[in-house]
Amino acid sequence: MTVSVGHGSSDDPREVYERLVDELSNYDHAYYVLAQPLVSDARYDRKFEELKAIEAGHPDWLRPDSPTQRVGSPLPEGSKFERVEHAVPMISIESLYSDDEVRDFEARVLKGLATETDELPTFVCEPKWDGVSASLVYEKGLLVRGVSRGDGTVGEDLSSNLRAVGGVPLGLRVGVGETAPSLLEIRGEVMIPLSGFDDLNQRMSKRGEQTFANPRNATAGSLKRLDPAVVFDRGLRFMAWELVRCEGGDTYHTHSEAMEAVAAWGFATSPHRAVVGDAAGMIKFHHELEAKRDELDYEMDGVVVKVEQFSLRRLLGARARTPRWACAQKFAPREETTTLLDIEIQVGRTGRLTPRAHLKAVQIGGVTVRHATLHNAKYIRDRDIRVGDTVVVRRAGDVIPQVVEPVVANRPRGSGQFEWPLACPSCGATPSEKGEHRYCPSMDCPAQVMRRILHLASRNALRIEGLGEKAVEIFCTQGLLSSVEDVFDLNYSKISALEGWGEKSASALEQQIESARTPHLAKFVFALGIPEVGAETALALCSTFPSLDLLQDVAARDDAIESLSEIDGIGSEVASSFISFFTNQHNLAAIARMRELGVEPVVPESRYSVEVEGVVGKTFVLTGTLYLPRPEIKSLIEAGGGKVAGSVSKKTDFLVAGEAAGSKLRKAEGLGVPVLDDAAIRSLLGG
Repeated sequence: MTVSVGHGSSDDPREVYERLVDELSNYDHAYYVLAQPLVSDARYDRKFEELKAIEAGHPDWLRPDSPTQRVGSPLPEGSKFERVEHAVPMISIESLYSDDEVRDFEARVLKGLATETDELPTFVCEPKWDGVSASLVYEKGLLVRGVSRGDGTVGEDLSSNLRAVGGVPLGLRVGVGETAPSLLEIRGEVMIPLSGFDDLNQRMSKRGEQTFANPRNATAGSLKRLDPAVVFDRGLRFMAWELVRCEGGDTYHTHSEAMEAVAAWGFATSPHRAVVGDAAGMIKFHHELEAKRDELDYEMDGVVVKVEQFSLRRLLGARARTPRWACAQKFAPREETTTLLDIEIQVGRTGRLTPRAHLKAVQIGGVTVRHATLHNAKYIRDRDIRVGDTVVVRRAGDVIPQVVEPVVANRPRGSGQFEWPLACPSCGATPSEKGEHRYCPSMDCPAQVMRRILHLASRNALRIEGLGEKAVEIFCTQGLLSSVEDVFDLNYSKISALEGWGEKSASALEQQIESARTPHLAKFVFALGIPEVGAETALALCSTFPSLDLLQDVAARDDAIESLSEIDGIGSEVASSFISFFTNQHNLAAIARMRELGVEPVVPESRYSVEVEGVVGKTFVLTGTLYLPRPEIKSLIEAGGGKVAGSVSKKTDFLVAGEAAGSKLRKAEGLGVPVLDDAAIRSLLGG
């Protein structure tokens, strides 16, 4: 059942109940979404208690979208939120930092569309809210699931907490006689208003509780609580910014059309939005919003720009990590000055030595900063940064704070230039230089081993809970871990005897590691920590070479760089790094030992397990808007034994042409290449 807008009057008890549910839902909408309260708190509370009384006497009448159902019971202590795979991945968008980069973005979009269609795009500009992203799924108008972004592919089911967030409709608002879509997925940002954040910290301080550094931290921490009542009390709000799926309802052709519908269903949407025709319009919107960002009640760190037309988005598609049709132009970072107390050299999992600044604590954009990056030796040398200096520190969004420059006029007398250590601080090996960076060459360096283990166990890799920094440090010190492979050969009897552990904790860790022995192949490849190979790139590699043996084989081929560079989103630098890793005997031995210890990555079954007649051995080129996104059709063709090329030539067997096909269609006709329409390719692929 959904919230109807406009209910008749009746004295029938059941209809009184229905009317009261809708009345209170309308009050919630006016308060949380429109920021225009219709009644006093006292009147609302009386109505709410009346509703609770009716439901107590008639539990069979209870509607799932009743306002009384917003705050549920706490989860049992020790509970964990279930992990849920997104039906449509929540991938990141490209970040831009200058007007010139925005102009380049426009040029890439126009170039990408030029060979596909004569239609010119427009662009929609909106704030890039600085909160926590979430996805809400509705079936027949009722909220059935709320999921965090997670790693973009898999998030956590936070339904019980997201129901308690203001502005999240439990049931969609529809007009009398209208029906809600059978399936709807809305994405947006969960945030705490700045005004509400100050009030929250004051209340927490009075209760003797630790306060939050900024609204984003408060939001993220609140959503992970086990008691929805805490979430409700903290005053979180939801701001919708994308319609992802809509089945059994109207069809929307542009983002603006879709967001009008989203607002009509009862969601708060951005009041700051503009549709522009070119980069000049994008830049103008960015400058105007940045000028008034401090006047608004929500934190934001830039402007999101998206192609307005959905059909053109489908034509542009996505890279391995980001869509080609969207970007985020960030605001200028905030800066403050403080004192540089010390410079520490840290050793990363690849052996890179990175200087880390220890600072006198300073507030930057609501965050307390005590450490910042100094990048590398050249960066320190070029700026003559010295311990004891007053330095300018910059923080931009989630980026690690960095020391920008020293304030030389405030430099204390007698300070000396920073001298880079002649040995690795962890193992004592002599560092080597590669470009602007210095590296520890020892694969057995304790700091490197520890960082590689932490990466393997991290959330986006094998997700081994219980194998955090403190545990890994203890295990390494006790000789239980001396390599990444040792993770799968731990002595749990010895672990249970360690201080603070015990049999229960050791058994829980053992179960986590057992579950990690059959990871998704892409997760395993990412977990290996190959330089330049992130989670999205690992997924792209494994989609093309779906086994460890195939990955090792392609790395050893003479044409390895060419073969890998054919994969969308993988350039020569990534390919070279991948080849270097998979031809290194130390790495191959580590992988072989893990497999001997029972680690065997898996690949979900493809839609096709055999070659498809009419597809195998054929070369296809795709153009226009088709019945499925082009990356998905490409995957189906490749799974059936075919190949997809980027341009039409005499070697092309078929051009697949959908709506708004462009110059590729004209070229194919000129070369006599057979053309398949939407129905033909669907029939050929069996769906």
